Amino acid sequence: MSYQLVPAQPGPQPAISLQRPVLLIGRHPECDVRIPLPKISRRHCCVVLAYDRILIRDLGSRNGVRVNGQVVEEARLHPGDEIAIGPLIYRLTSESTQAARPAPPQAPPTPPLPPQLDESGLVPLDDS
Repeated sequence: MSYQLVPAQPGPQPAISLQRPVLLIGRHPECDVRIPLPKISRRHCCVVLAYDRILIRDLGSRNGVRVNGQVVEEARLHPGDEIAIGPLIYRLTSESTQAARPAPPQAPPTPPLPPQLDESGLVPLDDS
């Protein structure tokens, strides 16, 4: 199953695909996911995929990692969890949670316009 950290708020940050056993997140050019923001540490945190578990570990960052609002040094993640990496907020999704999400409702079709009446109050006939 594939997992992704999807931005929970609009902004410039991209979704983060969790496709490697260890994913290093930070400002440093050698990080797997580079986030060039001043509130992100050079090596901010890492996400570890191990068997059926996903762990996030703070690497001594200045602005921390929060999972569902709680500051953590290390935590197990589950689909639907809210993860804050410094000032950026993500939500963990999985292939199955994305597939289970219903399609957005479509707008109903626009009803036809009512016929235009002439000055006598009658609908004029089409001459064609």
